[in-house]
Amino acid sequence: MGTDIEWTPGARAVLAAASELFYDQGIHAVGVDAIAARAGVTKKTLYDRFGSKERLVVEYLAQRDQRWRAFLTPRLAG
Repeated sequence: MGTDIEWTPGARAVLAAASELFYDQGIHAVGVDAIAARAGVTKKTLYDRFGSKERLVVEYLAQRDQRWRAFLTPRLAG
């Protein structure tokens, strides 16, 4: 995914909203309209920051992976 994301407050709100909705309803069941509405931003903001729902999904999964590794790594080291 070639470009870096500008992590503005709107981008963070989009990722947080997507995280909640994806976890609750599943990635395929959630559309960008619902994500933008939950985040309190426009679809333009979502697309300006992430480019596509696919990129948003990649960022969501990367964030989940980071949190899981942060939880698991110390426990495995112990």
